[in-house]
Amino acid sequence: MIDSTDVAIIGAGPYGLSLAANLRARGVRFRIFGDSMRFWRSMPVGLNLKSFAFATNISVPERGYSFPEWCRQHDLEDFEPCTMQSFAAYGLDMQRRFVPELQEVLVTRIERAARDFEITLASGDTLRARRVIVCTGLSGLEHIPAALRGLGPAHMQHTTSIENYSEFRGKRVAVIGGGASAIEAGALVHEAGGHAEIFVRGSKVIFHERTPRMRPILARIKDPISVLGQSRRGWVLEKLPLIVHFLPTDRRTRFVRGYLGPESPWWIKDRVIGKVPIRLQREVVTAAVSSTGVRLAMRDSENTPRDIEVDYVIAGTGYEFDVARVPFLGSTLKRDICRTERAPTLNLNFESSVPGLHFIGPLSSMCFGPLFRFVAGADFTVRRLARHLAQRRSA
Repeated sequence: MIDSTDVAIIGAGPYGLSLAANLRARGVRFRIFGDSMRFWRSMPVGLNLKSFAFATNISVPERGYSFPEWCRQHDLEDFEPCTMQSFAAYGLDMQRRFVPELQEVLVTRIERAARDFEITLASGDTLRARRVIVCTGLSGLEHIPAALRGLGPAHMQHTTSIENYSEFRGKRVAVIGGGASAIEAGALVHEAGGHAEIFVRGSKVIFHERTPRMRPILARIKDPISVLGQSRRGWVLEKLPLIVHFLPTDRRTRFVRGYLGPESPWWIKDRVIGKVPIRLQREVVTAAVSSTGVRLAMRDSENTPRDIEVDYVIAGTGYEFDVARVPFLGSTLKRDICRTERAPTLNLNFESSVPGLHFIGPLSSMCFGPLFRFVAGADFTVRRLARHLAQRRSA
């Protein structure tokens, strides 16, 4: 007999662990699969969270387990900047405490099986679930510009794939992108003894100002601090998390795409400015492997061609919220998922057009807004979804 469960959670990052902890507290039968906090554990030393500590929690149904509280218990920074390593350690601690049943095995296939879903694991085992929750974060969603796709990993990597920058010591490296990932990559290449240049398509690079813990009351009224930074709009998005979902689709899509563009945190500025050249208004037209490395053909704002030779290329070019890139979804499931842009279209319970198939985390952001691109959206998501799943079970 094939094993079965009410809910299968695919992914063991902040969203998956948070949902599992809340389902466990409600007595909902579930199984959770994934490598605990893998995305965060693989980050190179030298990177910090781009969010405040209070905006970066595993949502558990008990008080006293927020990330800032954990940091204070371990004599670590509890506001900003907090290291990726400390958040990964916190997540692993929360998993051991609240999700001990995690199965650290990957899912390789999900298909429809009558009214249920059949799930195949990397171990070869199979099981059935009434509902599947996909919460694999940004894994597999890396955006590689078309001009760079022919290079391959021997000559180019996305920032997400790099765990150790020591491999770039003594090398000429072109970093493509103008957001935090690209700026951080340039700093890390330089600090590892490499020779980095950052090429930005836009006309400027934006660095945030440091956020003081205590601010005058007028400043707090004008630009209240929220999980999305200092702004009234961010505060509204935090306090009214469903507001974006109710916007007309075209308006919502424009808002989600335009809100919180490429920006870098204050703490990386001094590690880049004056140390790593930043070339503005440069766009890669073609890239080809040469006898000495990689030749990049670029053009500037006046469409003047400029060619450079480097040893390696790093793409700090963000992510695509494309459900077709979720590798374990069967072709029939992918075909039946209605989409907003390329992300799944979701109802108020994060359920797709395939009944019983839910998406939470970054893949939900095209329907729910920028809050849900970040860990900050996990608390609202999992509390709402856990309540819904508990009600469905008892119905």
